[in-house]
This record gives sequence, C-alpha cells and structure tokens, in this order.
Amino acid sequence: MTTKTTLLKSLIACGCATAPILVNAQSIPPSCQRYVTALKVCGRDFIRYEEQMQPEQAPKLRSQLDENVGRFSSLFQRAVREKGFDETAKLCASPAASSQMIPAITNMMTVLSTGDAASQGCQDAYGRLVLPTLNQ
Repeated sequence: MTTKTTLLKSLIACGCATAPILVNAQSIPPSCQRYVTALKVCGRDFIRYEEQMQPEQAPKLRSQLDENVGRFSSLFQRAVREKGFDETAKLCASPAASSQMIPAITNMMTVLSTGDAASQGCQDAYGRLVLPTLNQ
C-alpha cells in the first residue's frame, strides 16, 4: 500500500519537475491534453483504489491530484500564450516531454492494472497517451 502511495507521489513530483520544461491560452493542443486527461482519469481510479486500501490517504491524494491537473493545464495554457499553439503541440509530442512524463503515468497504470482497478476510461486515456509515442 505504501508503495502505491509512493508511486503517486512520484507522479506528482515528476509533474512538478517537468512542469518548467512545458512552460497557457484557453485551449491546449491535443498532444498536451492527453497528459492532462490520463492523469485526471487514471488518477481518479487510483484514488478509488486507495480508498479501499488506505482510506485515510484518499483526501490527501485527491487534493494532490486536483492540484497537479490544474497545474499541468495552466502550464500548457501559458506555453500556448508564450510559444504559440503549434510550438506547444510539438513540445508536448516530443520525445523529451514524453520520456519524462509517461513513465510516471505508466507506474500509476501498472498499480491500477495489478489491482484490476483501471477503468475502461483510464485504459483508453492511457492508450491515447502512449500509442503516439510508439511511432516516434
């Protein structure tokens, strides 16, 4: 159980560490939105899973998830304002960005899959995130 919480904390730390790389407009490119969606949908599954395993951790994890989803969205929006939509899309689709952010989401997905707790929505969001990187 502690390992699962540590994995989510790693995801959160990864998000904070990679956020400056991605350094916002009303709309963000689909290549960026995939990260936000996977984090949000799979994060909710992770929290539901943790509610069963360690209910006392769930409120803190929920707060951290909400904060990080908001942080990523804001960073992508700021990048669009500063660099433009197309440049931000290229940045989010780049191997450099995906190599830093996908492993953390993969770790969360591994925990969910092992616990048979990944919803179809999470599996779909994760697939939309990972499949484009396989073509790089």
